[in-house]
Amino acid sequence: MGRFREALESRQEFITTCELIPGRGYKGRNVDQALQFASEVKDSPDIHALSLTDNAGGNPALSADVVGIEILNMGVDLIVHFSCKDMNRNAIESRAYLLARSGIENLLVLTGDYPIMGYMGLPKPSFDMGAVNALYFLNNLNRGLEIEAGKRQVTLESTNFYLGAVVSPFKWTEASSVMQYIKLEKKIRAGAHFFITQLGFDALKHIELLKYVREYLGLDVPILGSVYVLSSGAARFMNKGEVPGCYVNDRLLEKIKEESKTPDKGKEARLKRSARLVAVLKGLGYNGVHIEGLNLSAEDVRFILEKAGEIGENWRDHLGEFNYSSDDKPFYYFKGGDSLEFLNKKKEDLEPNITPRKSIFSLTFWLTRILHKLIFIEGTPGCALMRGISSLAKKYHFFYRIFRRAEHLTKRVLFDCRECDDCALFESYYLCPESQCPKGMRVGPCGGSRVKGHCEVFPERMCIWERVYWRAKNRRECHKLNYIIPPRDWNLYETSSWMNYFLKYDHSAKKLEFFNHVYKVPEDMHIRCKR
Repeated sequence: MGRFREALESRQEFITTCELIPGRGYKGRNVDQALQFASEVKDSPDIHALSLTDNAGGNPALSADVVGIEILNMGVDLIVHFSCKDMNRNAIESRAYLLARSGIENLLVLTGDYPIMGYMGLPKPSFDMGAVNALYFLNNLNRGLEIEAGKRQVTLESTNFYLGAVVSPFKWTEASSVMQYIKLEKKIRAGAHFFITQLGFDALKHIELLKYVREYLGLDVPILGSVYVLSSGAARFMNKGEVPGCYVNDRLLEKIKEESKTPDKGKEARLKRSARLVAVLKGLGYNGVHIEGLNLSAEDVRFILEKAGEIGENWRDHLGEFNYSSDDKPFYYFKGGDSLEFLNKKKEDLEPNITPRKSIFSLTFWLTRILHKLIFIEGTPGCALMRGISSLAKKYHFFYRIFRRAEHLTKRVLFDCRECDDCALFESYYLCPESQCPKGMRVGPCGGSRVKGHCEVFPERMCIWERVYWRAKNRRECHKLNYIIPPRDWNLYETSSWMNYFLKYDHSAKKLEFFNHVYKVPEDMHIRCKR
């Protein structure tokens, strides 16, 4: 067991990890800087692990696995980012076993940023699995993956991964905020051992996350808070929404611009701000901090930790400084969550911020919902009839072709169907995740949505999960968003989703065994669907 895992599981130390970004190419300045940083901190008692990004921001870069092995050989504990955007499930398995054989066990499992550049144009993204299914799969590797070898059932050698996930409390619409917490619950059920937050600069959201996990859910899952050393250039990009899931409001941007006019271009100011945030997160009860930023040196990190230590018990003096929420009516999960007095609320006083339900102005939704109740519910006469028709279509090819074409014409017109035919329309409230989400997210939203709930990739579009949430809330069915379904079965591509459902070929016939062996999520604890 490495130092990072041991310290986090014991809960005896405040953890510090630092993020490094390998550059493009197999050698050069960025690689040298990462290795130099590792060399300088390898004997530091204050830094427990280094983390390596995996094609961060959708840019190509040197594999974290290669650099990671070199850093691991220096004697530095390591967390490798394990992003799903560039790998199908076979590549995920292959990479996981490579890391296990190399001695790398700490993984931060991410869905990943949509690719933005590559050789001769934009590369095709994979997103065969999202973070939830990847966590579930990697936990199966930990238990020993069962496979078919000829006519025999074989269990492969088990791995020993310590699996982290990301949570973003820094969402500002109700739908984005609530869906992130539901996704957090799913990641815990899928087997996440620890969490690292997305970067953000609102202390109220930091408090909200801890209240939700520690008191509302009653879980002791370790959480590290991100501390991003924000330069003027990075602040401008985040203010424009050009860094997925990361938000800097106008007030903070102006403050950083003003600081950058000093001879050191604002370096001391941003390091001291980061130190104050470290002190605040430690005071609030986070298990540690994850320090990140462009071109950080080991000396910079030592300065941050030293100044944070000097603040110590006076951390409350700096809570009010971190008030950089959305400028457009930010949503807070709990009543009173928009005030620092919320910090003193006890568990029994926590009440979700219940808002009115919205109407659904979609004839397609209501007609499809009626159709679902008539023929897609087990035990109804309509379901029995459709199962019989599906069995008939399976036997007679001509009848099957008519059946399939009628289905796809209907679904193409109504839902812009892409013929995945392992259909998740019911789970996503009749909004197709394959055609309306560029990442094909079936189990919940990614963390990359913009400040007003718009898509990371297509900023003119609203995130599909904004609409899914309100449709579920309209029907008082938010609890149904707790589902986890397996990844899409490509063997069903361009067949008949109706036949696959009625004959039990699709995901509806597969039951997942969840990993509540570490942290058990209470049932139906998220926001109530009332009013």
